[in-house]
Amino acid sequence: MNNDRNWTVLFIGGASGTGKSSIAYEIARFYGVNVLEVDDVHLSVETVTTKESFPAIHYWNTGVNWKNIGVDDNVNWLIDVSKEMIPVLKELVNRHIEDKLPIIIEGDFIYPEFTKSFENPEVKSIFVNETDINQILQNYLSREGGDLQHYRAEISIAYGKWITDTCNQNGIRVIESRPWDTVLTRALKSLL
Repeated sequence: MNNDRNWTVLFIGGASGTGKSSIAYEIARFYGVNVLEVDDVHLSVETVTTKESFPAIHYWNTGVNWKNIGVDDNVNWLIDVSKEMIPVLKELVNRHIEDKLPIIIEGDFIYPEFTKSFENPEVKSIFVNETDINQILQNYLSREGGDLQHYRAEISIAYGKWITDTCNQNGIRVIESRPWDTVLTRALKSLL
């Protein structure tokens, strides 16, 4: 496959446990570019802001426990944080485009419609989907060890469905994470 890159910024989004980080690093190795994890950006924003300016990002600091609010409310929180991350990620994208510095931006907190808002061929996106809850559980186990986390996996399945539905409504690329042995080829083809 040709290593010619036709983008400067590549978003790789999806729910937790779907394999998007692994795919991002595979693509990064293929093209010889860096990966920026949105989780790191999220933590940075949380550190230097207040709940008044970024209420969703600071939601858990209010004493609410994610285990007690239900799957739908957790999905709504993920969506709200993704929306709050838009201006931060927009500045990062603009800088990388201006400097012609290629980057893959990967994470849960990427709002699908935002990735399409640039209307710039230098900005592309792929969203990764995994519909098998048992596979997500296995991914968590291999990544983090410990007990299988069914509730987190239920949240991931629901959030992944919302992401996929949103992408499909807006003509945004979605690829299935499996079969894993063809995911790099399928991801690269989706960028053409």
